[in-house]
Amino acid sequence: MEKKTTCTARGISGKLSFDSTPHASLCNDDAHQAGSFHFKPALPVDEQIDHLVEQGIVVENRQFAEFCLLTSNYYRLRGYWMTFEEDGAIRAGTRFEDIWAIHEFDREVRLWLWKLIERVEIKARTQFAYVLSNEFGADAHLQAELFFNEKNHKQSLGIIEDEIGRAKNQNMPCVIHNLNKYGELPLWAAVEVMSMGVVSALYGNLRQDAKADEHEKAAADEIASVFGVSRRYLVSWLRHLTMVRNICAHHNRFYNRLLKSLPLMLRRDKRYAGNREFPTFVVLSRIYEKSWPSVWQQAIDELDAIVARYPNVSLKPMGFPEDWRDVLGLSAEAEVSEMKNFNKRKSLTAKRIGKTLVGIRAHEQSISERPKKAGDE
Repeated sequence: MEKKTTCTARGISGKLSFDSTPHASLCNDDAHQAGSFHFKPALPVDEQIDHLVEQGIVVENRQFAEFCLLTSNYYRLRGYWMTFEEDGAIRAGTRFEDIWAIHEFDREVRLWLWKLIERVEIKARTQFAYVLSNEFGADAHLQAELFFNEKNHKQSLGIIEDEIGRAKNQNMPCVIHNLNKYGELPLWAAVEVMSMGVVSALYGNLRQDAKADEHEKAAADEIASVFGVSRRYLVSWLRHLTMVRNICAHHNRFYNRLLKSLPLMLRRDKRYAGNREFPTFVVLSRIYEKSWPSVWQQAIDELDAIVARYPNVSLKPMGFPEDWRDVLGLSAEAEVSEMKNFNKRKSLTAKRIGKTLVGIRAHEQSISERPKKAGDE
């Protein structure tokens, strides 16, 4: 099925022609000197589906598969069917619909994570600006003596300058106002253009002994205490959640992914440590238990509903234990309440259907009992 092609220069126009030889190149002498390369040809969607079938994936509805492949790139979906591979081959009976279900489940989970991490990001920005500006002044982020790694600090400031430039080009009001008035942004304005990665890097780079004379705690410890943990946990958690946030922001696959930046787990959560996804959910639960407990209960209910919508998607590749609901704090009352609500909705639906049927039968009976007019048969 694969068509081997290569390109050759045609005259001086730079236009390319194709032949059947297997030596592809950039079509110039420099390319030949640097070494040639050969890309596979792009496949139309019907041939992509044929290729899926050849690999052992069951495609029951080609029209549905075509819709999906024109919605989500073949190579994107490739990451999802790795879950069904054993010894380099697709597990027998793997359906395209099962692969697509994981893709959709992953999309919903990423959106759920994005919403949860947003609160953490804004709170981290806020606390970083509040504590440092009150203890060390409006330009605390510029004071190199507060940070233990000078090179990393300069790198962070360079990124901030780039972000300020972009915000200025977009006429961001707080940026324009402060630049016109002071020529620089105070920390409480600067954090509004900082990415979560920059805030995380600056916080992780704070000197452990950086504190104002009138304060008992170091600035880094004060910020961490607001999150209910010590500095070393918050440094790790912000770094980890920044990575997860970026995965979600770029719509990359989160399901069944080996994560590189691993969060430091609390002692009670050590057994859940690992390079899979479940530790992310545990970290969020510990942050929300302290900062937004009522919001977390609603969020975990939403996560449970997402899982329920995809009963054929396994959570094991994400490192979820069997008792994940208990670990994340989904209360038994919430589960019972959800079941009651489901049964209530089911009962109300049955009653509505029953009333509708009674109405239809009554209408039919009234028609049948009407006296026939002349000409009626």
